[in-house]
Parts: sequence; C-alpha cells; structure tokens
Amino acid sequence: MEEKTMNYETPKPETSAYENETIRKIVENFPVFGLTGFLYAVFFCFCLYKNMYSYTSFLLCGVTVAYFLFCFKKLDIASCKLRTFYIVSICLLGLSNMLTASGILIFLNYVGIILLLFCFLINHFYDTTKWDFSKYTSALLQTIFSSLARVDYPFKSFSLYYKKNQKLKNSKFLYVILGLLVSVPLLLVIIPLLLSADIVFSDLLDNLFSQIFKDFDFGTLIGIAMTTFIGLIVSQGILIELCGKHINPDVKEKKTMEPIIAITFTSVLTLVYLCFSVIQIVYLFIGNMTLPNNYTYAQYAREGFFQLLFVCIINLILVLFCMSHYRDNKILKGILTVICGCTYIMIASSALRMLMYIGEYHLTFLRVFVLLALFVLFLCLTGVVISIYKPSFKLFTYMLVVVSVCYIAFSLSRPDTYIATYNIATNASDMYYYYDLSPDAAPILKEHGFFGKAAVQYETKWYRVSNYIDRCEDAYEDLNFRRFNLSVYRAGQAVKGTPAALDN
Repeated sequence: MEEKTMNYETPKPETSAYENETIRKIVENFPVFGLTGFLYAVFFCFCLYKNMYSYTSFLLCGVTVAYFLFCFKKLDIASCKLRTFYIVSICLLGLSNMLTASGILIFLNYVGIILLLFCFLINHFYDTTKWDFSKYTSALLQTIFSSLARVDYPFKSFSLYYKKNQKLKNSKFLYVILGLLVSVPLLLVIIPLLLSADIVFSDLLDNLFSQIFKDFDFGTLIGIAMTTFIGLIVSQGILIELCGKHINPDVKEKKTMEPIIAITFTSVLTLVYLCFSVIQIVYLFIGNMTLPNNYTYAQYAREGFFQLLFVCIINLILVLFCMSHYRDNKILKGILTVICGCTYIMIASSALRMLMYIGEYHLTFLRVFVLLALFVLFLCLTGVVISIYKPSFKLFTYMLVVVSVCYIAFSLSRPDTYIATYNIATNASDMYYYYDLSPDAAPILKEHGFFGKAAVQYETKWYRVSNYIDRCEDAYEDLNFRRFNLSVYRAGQAVKGTPAALDN
C-alpha cells in the first residue's frame, strides 16, 4: 500500500477528542456504529462468559477482526501492509484455545490475541514506517492503558448524536427505549430479591417461563451484564480512542547522548562477558578443566540457566537502549556487537544446561517454555545485530513476527502431549511428570496404560491418578453446545471406563 493512499491525521493536542473528523463520522452515523457495536457486545458475552476455551474463542477472533474491518471501511481507513498476518495470527490463537485445555496456554493465547489486536489497530490509524522499537512499544502501551479509561465513550457518542438529532429528541419511541433501558438494571436487582423472598412468586415465574429463571441468580446476571459491557468497550471505546489520534506519530531524535559514556560502561561489561564466555566454552562446551572440590560436572551443567536467561534479556534491552539514545559511533557499534556475540554464547550455555537438566529430571511445561524463550531470544538478538549496522531495519515488526510465529507454533503443538510422550519414553518414575499435566495428555496416558490399577504400585500414586481423572471428567461433563473443546472431549473419552472413573 503506497503511503499517499493512507488516511493518517496529525493529532492536534488542543482539539477535543470529539471534534476529530473521524469521530464525527462515528457520531453522525451512530445508528450504524452503535447497533453493530451493541450486537458485537452481545456476541462477545455469548462467546466468553464462563467460556474461555472453546470454539467460540475462534469465532470471536474472526468476528472481532471482521467488525473492525467493517468500521475501517465505513471510516475510509486504508488497510495496513501486515493486515493478513495479523488476522491469521489472531485467529490461530483463537483456534488454539479450542484445541487445548492447558490453563497456562489459554492465558498466554489471550495475552497474544490482545497484543496482536492492538498492533493491528495501531497500524491502521498511524503511519508507523518511521517508528523505532521504543516508539512502537510506548504507543502500544499508551493505547492499551488509555483504552481502559474510555469506558464512557460509547455513552458520550450516543449523547452527542442525541443532541444533534432534533427528530430523535422529539421521538416518543426513544423515550420508551430509554425507559426500558432504565428498567433493565432495576429488574436485575429486584427480580432475584423477589424470587428469594417468596416461594409462591418463584414457583409462578418458574411455571410461566419454563424454568428460565431457575439457573439465573443475581451473580450470573451481573456477570453477563459486565461481560457485555466489556464487549461494548472493545467495540466502541478502543475504536474511538484510536480515532482520537492522541499519539504523536512524529519520532523525535533521541540520539543526543554522548557515546563516550556508553563506550565506558559497555567496555567494562564486555570484559566481564568475555571472561564469562571463555569459561563457558572451556568448562561447559569442552568440559576438560578442573571444577571446584566436591562439585560434579553434572551439578555445574544443571544450574544457572534461569540466571543466564535473565542476563540475556538485560543485554538485549541494554543494546536497544544504547542504539536509541547515544549518537552513532563506530567503536560503540563494535562493542555492542561483541556484547551480542557474548550473549549468543550465554544463550547456548543456558540452552545446554537446560537440556542436561531435562536429561536428568525429564520434561515439564516450564522447561519446554524456557527452551522456546531461548530460541526466540536468539532470533530477536539476530535482528538487533542487523539493526546495529542497518538503522532502517524494521526491528519491532521483525520481533513481532518472530515471537508470534514461534509462539503460535508452540501453542498449536499442545506441549503437554509431547511432554507426556517424552517422559514415558525416558521412564520418569515420579507421577508428578504425568498427572500434573493438563487434560491434553490424557489420550497419551491412556494409550500407555497409566489409568489402570496395575500400573500403580502405591496408594499415594493412585490418588494422583484418581485426581487427574476427576479433573478430566469434570471438564468433560461441563461440555455443551457453547463450551465444546476438542481436547476436553478427547480427555473425557480417554478416561471413560477407567478404574478410577468407575470407583467414582
């Protein structure tokens, strides 16, 4: 998409958010935007209320993208270059929620969906071609937190539309609608109180409305109302916040600091890192030097990976900071390159330690996730090295694509399945490595006889088996048309008829 076709506006700080031309279009066409936003909010509630991991998550992702694309078309906002990437990534994360029952994965999926959605929206409202990594990050955080504070935007839009529309003011039908809207929160409070106050009234409503009110208590009604309200904020609040153009798209020149300062402290760090890297090569990679007394090579290899991971992240941030705030200097670039080289060695050292630790103590979700983080960090660091010598390199976009692709592949792979397979193949004896996994692993465990009494020797271990099967059964029993999850369904089929299930 050529830059001249993009509909970007430079923000005017002194202008009210509701005097913006794009927002005026929303206000003037409130029947269209308001109705679609309300319908989206109802669908949002249907998909997510007490239902965070089913096929409705995938549907919601698709409808959310379609809703915003509809709004863009109505507002004459051109598409961004990475539109297809964002749409596919968001929908794949939604799909992953239907394919897994791992609580950690589901949480991370939603974090990814939110971040990608905001990046998708920002790229439609702002020209980000000249943004550097720090500018993009600050704009993303500002938009997310500012949107949380715009809970009144949908109501302000209606208020402005009402004030400008004389026919609407004189419409008695509107007064009826407003009266009905006022009655809704009152009924949400009064009906549950009356139902609990009089058994005859409760039975009467129960008979008249075929038990509609039986499963609806006060908390449920409030939960539905709040979830719908959140959907309304997503559909209207975020859109109007972005239309307000509160972010200055211009990138200020930040490379004003004296490079000698950076050269000095990075030189000190580089000396330490070089010494540390030599030790890693000699002791860990080659392994032919003498360790301290009473200290085995296995102990040395299995510790320190989390500390090294943290140092690698610090180095990444440090290099990005120096590149953004210190004036260009060949010596500084050389030192930063050496720091990146040492960081590569630290990443390799941390990965090797983790692999040795896994070889001794088997696989867990956290250990697999650490390996993924190290691989992603390696790819991101490669982008940083490129940007040191090529300032025009789109580092944020590169990192966004790398992190998204790697995580989506990890999420769709359902790691608990191959964690269980690996631990079975390596004869892990502790039941923790099997029965603390999510229901994703149930078919694998069933296939290898882990639900039979003959496979369990001790009562404490049988308790773990029974508890795991209970979790799978409880999730399976909660399945219905709205809450269907493929992993939960397969887990329920796997544990059906097992000794623990029959004992219950």
